[in-house]
Amino acid sequence: MIVRAMRRTGRGGRDIKLRKAAGVLDKLGRLIVDGSYAPDHRLPTEEELAQTLSVSRASLREGLKALAGKGLIESRARRGTTILAKSHWDMLDPDVLRWMAAAPPDEEFLIGLLEARGIFEPAAARLAAQRASAAQIMEIERAFRGMADSLPHDLDACHQHDLAFHETILRASGNVVLSRLAIAIRAALLTLFRISANVRKSYENSLAEHWAVAAAIRKRAPDDAEEAMKVLLAGTARDLVPVVRPRPNRQSVQERGRKAARGGR
Repeated sequence: MIVRAMRRTGRGGRDIKLRKAAGVLDKLGRLIVDGSYAPDHRLPTEEELAQTLSVSRASLREGLKALAGKGLIESRARRGTTILAKSHWDMLDPDVLRWMAAAPPDEEFLIGLLEARGIFEPAAARLAAQRASAAQIMEIERAFRGMADSLPHDLDACHQHDLAFHETILRASGNVVLSRLAIAIRAALLTLFRISANVRKSYENSLAEHWAVAAAIRKRAPDDAEEAMKVLLAGTARDLVPVVRPRPNRQSVQERGRKAARGGR
């Protein structure tokens, strides 16, 4: 995460400069992601912006450079710095995901995340049922028990165990790309877990759905594991329905999430 890296690096004056740059990055990033700055909005000049944020122009440039690397802004000669549309954002960047988690729920992002999970997680569960080591199966079950023991009093701990559950399945697939994906989507999954937890009325169904996946992997039943993961993801889509407002002529989050979880059928 660039924000944390900026805060850790350097000594003395350099360290202060990086902390200020991290502050610029964080403040502007939140304003862009929550919609305070709309796409194509032109930011003030460097001099004006540095004065507004009470930072040096050098610190400001560091922060703006990081934002550009995340796809949030673009700087051009004679045009200045403008906000880019969401389609340019790095949606797997931890800072971007953290800012999105703090902003009002974004239907397009939630649907996109559900659709992506519907593509690779059922396949990962199938592969895990075929390839998982005994130690990995125990790790999946340990994560499930951690979820169950944390509810309902410690949601943060539950989210961490839930994350471990899904990450271990991706690693247990034995596929190097899926294993790396487990790291890339960590922040995205935590964001999704926290949003759905805010509206979920009961955890009984969710726990049962998670256990069905774990049990199928232990039984070495690929078809059952794949189907159980589809059911679990459909349940996640169901939980998210109250979070977003339906739009005319569009499938609901639940409908699209279920379709994605079932492989587009």
